Amino acid sequence: MTNSSVYQNAIKLILEFGRFGLVGIIRTFLGIIFIFVPYNLWDVNYVLCNIVGYSVGLITGFILHKRWTFRSQGEWDKEAIPYLVTFGVGYLVNMILLLLSAEKLRLNKNISQVIAICGFTTTNYLGNKFWTFRKGQGLSE
Repeated sequence: MTNSSVYQNAIKLILEFGRFGLVGIIRTFLGIIFIFVPYNLWDVNYVLCNIVGYSVGLITGFILHKRWTFRSQGEWDKEAIPYLVTFGVGYLVNMILLLLSAEKLRLNKNISQVIAICGFTTTNYLGNKFWTFRKGQGLSE
């Protein structure tokens, strides 16, 4: 592998991770809208709003990651389950890191949240890149 191809692959990886982060921001923003607007404007049950908000975010994230972040050509139904499992594993990693850093290491709760978010993001990126959307890897384009 030449220095030029290593450099090009590094740029592609950085751009892919940037798209991954932007999708995370978009899905979080949409989830928040679907949680807070119905609850505050129409007095919809807060639990229902939470379920709908997270569902909208999860679905939006799946579509955008499939089509834009990883540019996968794989079958939707074959990628949906790995996506949900990856999300669940990422959330488990998030909770473990949160509890360990806040309760065992007694770090500031805000710092603990940042550590947990980093664990969630890393787990989800790697799981989606190398498992969920492995056939659509950006480096092979």
